[in-house]
Amino acid sequence: MHTSNQICVQTVDDEFLRSHDVSLRVIRFDLAHPVVGGNKWYKLQHNLALARVQGATRLLSFGGAYSNHIYALAAAGADAGFDTLGVIRGELVTPLNSTLAFARSQGMQLIPVSRADYRRRSEADFLLQLQQQYGPFYLIPEGGANAAGVQGCEQMAFELAQRVPDLAHCEIALACGTGTTLAGLLRGLEALCHRRELASQPFTRGFAVLKGAGFLRHDIRHWLSGEDVTPSDERWALETEYHGGGYARAGQGLLDFIASFQLRHNIPLEPVYTGKLLQALYQRIEAGHYAPGSRILALHTGGLRPVW
Repeated sequence: MHTSNQICVQTVDDEFLRSHDVSLRVIRFDLAHPVVGGNKWYKLQHNLALARVQGATRLLSFGGAYSNHIYALAAAGADAGFDTLGVIRGELVTPLNSTLAFARSQGMQLIPVSRADYRRRSEADFLLQLQQQYGPFYLIPEGGANAAGVQGCEQMAFELAQRVPDLAHCEIALACGTGTTLAGLLRGLEALCHRRELASQPFTRGFAVLKGAGFLRHDIRHWLSGEDVTPSDERWALETEYHGGGYARAGQGLLDFIASFQLRHNIPLEPVYTGKLLQALYQRIEAGHYAPGSRILALHTGGLRPVW
């Protein structure tokens, strides 16, 4: 699997944005691959390479019943010739929803566990139990949130620099689940500046889609520490008040916004990540958080599936 040249930048133009003198563009990372589009593909690239180097034949990861990560891993793993195991939070309800049905169609073995056991997904003894039951595997944490996932997301910064000539003068905005994509993007941008391929580092603003996600700041700083490239806290922020009630919660206001946005701009959205991101940007613009002349570059990180 390779990154697609279908990634593009689309300008969003409407009366609301013009009235506030704000420029908004969306970079379509959802088009990076026809199946494994968006940031999930970038998170998986180095994980798959490491698994192969280590001689693994089986991949194991975790996710909920509608997990974008499980969906992407099933497809990417099958394409790369790996067996895949998906540890799913809660019972498997039959008939399977489209996410899990697709995962199974790609050869993924679905392993339902109780919510109590799912909370143990980072504990060594629980992982050992899984290994004893299902054989040796290469572990990819929930959401692809590991050092290899961060490394993969650095490539997104290089893709941006190739497609956005005025990148240094933009504010980058993206939705955040684990913070892995934000951390990788920051590392990539800092590397570009260090190599003098970017005049200055643009400010990057993450929008948490989880309720009570302040802990992500610690996780992001963790991914940014201990290396030669360490982006300053001054170059990024995490907004935690635009979750819309919590992960995968989609009120009628959000659904109406998505429907209207798609109709006016011909950019498909989903309600878990990028839909919330775009709604939050419009709310912040209306509240006066962006000065006239501001340029915003929103990352479409994928997740578009028949589920929605």
